[in-house]
Amino acid sequence: MHGSILVVAQHTKGKVDVVTYEAVSCAMKLCKENSSHLKIVVLGDQTELIADEISKKTGINTIGVNNKYLNLYNSEVYIESLLKLFEQLTVEYVVIPHTSTGYDFAPLLAVKLGASCITEVEDINTDKDKPSFIRAMFNGKLYTEVVPNKDVTIITTQPGSWQPMKDKADKKGDVNIIRIDIAPKNIKSIALKEAEFKENELNSSEIIISAGRGIGKRENLSLIYELARLFPKSAVGCSRAVCDAGWLDYKHQIGITGNTVSPKLYMAVGISGAIQHTSGIKDAQMIVAINNDPSARIFNLADYGIVEDLTQFIPLLIQEYKKLFFSQKP
Repeated sequence: MHGSILVVAQHTKGKVDVVTYEAVSCAMKLCKENSSHLKIVVLGDQTELIADEISKKTGINTIGVNNKYLNLYNSEVYIESLLKLFEQLTVEYVVIPHTSTGYDFAPLLAVKLGASCITEVEDINTDKDKPSFIRAMFNGKLYTEVVPNKDVTIITTQPGSWQPMKDKADKKGDVNIIRIDIAPKNIKSIALKEAEFKENELNSSEIIISAGRGIGKRENLSLIYELARLFPKSAVGCSRAVCDAGWLDYKHQIGITGNTVSPKLYMAVGISGAIQHTSGIKDAQMIVAINNDPSARIFNLADYGIVEDLTQFIPLLIQEYKKLFFSQKP
């Protein structure tokens, strides 16, 4: 190990996001449990409390970078602040959670540093002289092992692929707070606009019927709702792709950037099984997948898999269910 491993922490509204501790777990494997090479950096306008919390939990030296322009996320100020910090450190790896902010600034940071950039890393092979990084391709149907060829490597960690680092109470890491006064030139962050959220039944539902982009079109949601209405204490969920298409409101979204659910039955209809979604259903007691693609990644997680066109299968399922439970007995 010739240089430091730097983890860029993610925090929201004064709270450390769990993806930060997942990234720390990745970094610990990268340095083979020797945390002497590892540092964590927190960027914001007032980072003292967050940096102290992280150092207590992990026992790793933590750097807080204060900048008044970082009260809201700003990719330009993030990158320029990190570049300024790197002038004081010899960095070999930078580990960043693969979230909406992480994958926004990580590639440009790599360009500025002339570094390799490997995104959505799910595992590391440390058996060779130089670590290689494993990531999924083609919606998880294939995996590739990537070896960087630069002195500095930027990696983003796939949320849900890493166990968050547990509390390390035997020691507290050192905390160093610095101020970097860099103003944005080209980008101005105005406000943080969150999706409107109203209390819904997802977290309390025993059965969730969830739709993915594979349902084909908005009109097919009627089949999802019809199926959900068969069961008491049921709700309709969806993948982010369905929300982005405008078919359902974001309050229905399940996954790393949506709701995390633990129903008795989770039925995934037309969902490919990207880890951004499946990380939100890992505590479901039973998972049933309906998809016309036999190699869809969701089948690796499902207890039961049906390879069929949903427009053919769901009406038959509803018909048989009603016949079994609602028909008049002679």
